[in-house]
Amino acid sequence: MSEATNESANSSNPALSVIIPVYKDAKNLQKCLEGIMRSHTRNFECIVVDDGSTDETTTAEQFPIKIIPLPVKRGPAHARNAGADVARGDILFFIDSDVVVHPDTLSKVLQTFENYPQIDAVFGSYDDKPEHNGFISQYKNLFHHYVHQTAREQASTFWTGCGAIKKHVFQELAGFNEQYGQPAMEDIEFGVRLRKNGNKILLNKDIQVTHLKKWTFWNLVKTDVFARAVPWTYVIFKNKNFPDDLNLKSSQRIRVFFVCSSIGLMTAGTVFSSFLIWALALSLIVLVIVSNLKFYRFFMKKQGLKFALKVIPFHLLYYFYSGLGFFLGALLFYQNKIFPRENSRAKIGLTKKMRYGQV
Repeated sequence: MSEATNESANSSNPALSVIIPVYKDAKNLQKCLEGIMRSHTRNFECIVVDDGSTDETTTAEQFPIKIIPLPVKRGPAHARNAGADVARGDILFFIDSDVVVHPDTLSKVLQTFENYPQIDAVFGSYDDKPEHNGFISQYKNLFHHYVHQTAREQASTFWTGCGAIKKHVFQELAGFNEQYGQPAMEDIEFGVRLRKNGNKILLNKDIQVTHLKKWTFWNLVKTDVFARAVPWTYVIFKNKNFPDDLNLKSSQRIRVFFVCSSIGLMTAGTVFSSFLIWALALSLIVLVIVSNLKFYRFFMKKQGLKFALKVIPFHLLYYFYSGLGFFLGALLFYQNKIFPRENSRAKIGLTKKMRYGQV
């Protein structure tokens, strides 16, 4: 593994190592690094791990950073681990290549560890000003912002979109699970191991970054179902732990049940031509909408009434495919439990003495 380094803007003894995995994302990486360079603090180093890109990602060389080019694409989990291996800071700060930190983001990360020495990791939130103006992009990014801003500060997971951890703790847990070859649940699974190990994770809602990602409808559904709901469900069943936080709050689980039940009732109402069954189904939908008024008011405040009204059907759809993802994840777990496969991608829980994915 070769390294390209321009040390002029890297602190000689950095307190913080910013680690950015990237794959064929030169345009966003440029903005990401420009944001890093505008940081108020200079007590950091920046490490970009190029995960086998074939585009112009190497243009990052114009910045005073360390670049680690990987010969082949292994996925963000492996790339982050590679960056952590060469990091000099006591704190590892992971961000994605499609986010832009605020000028005070790095300072707030360092200050958080100073103010709360008992914590081992901290993560933040997307801000409420995503770059792309399309409805799907605004909806998805503001949705994420709302979830993090209304979650408990004593977190039960971890997030690599904007998350930091003490280096010695990261090393003790052998880093991210490299069996996730694509962006998926490696940070969530790592958070589960953190909590099981007795480590403390804090959600600092003041640590924020701007998300640059442009979402499309099908990309949204595909990501939410196959890169989130299904593997997250597998992790939950594997660890026998159902966290009551973020998207998995008990209130959210009840709403998923109501929406999925209403679909079944509508089908039964149509088959049996029953107005009563249809009325029950619609009552469940109304109940879900009313229980989410605070959520919809948030969108109305940010984007107006028309936008908030458009959010409602997409939000109901989200509950439906989240239920579908839960069902598929549970099915996958029990299928692998009954018919175990030695090389299953979903298999989790290798010994800490081994680097994940390298056994």
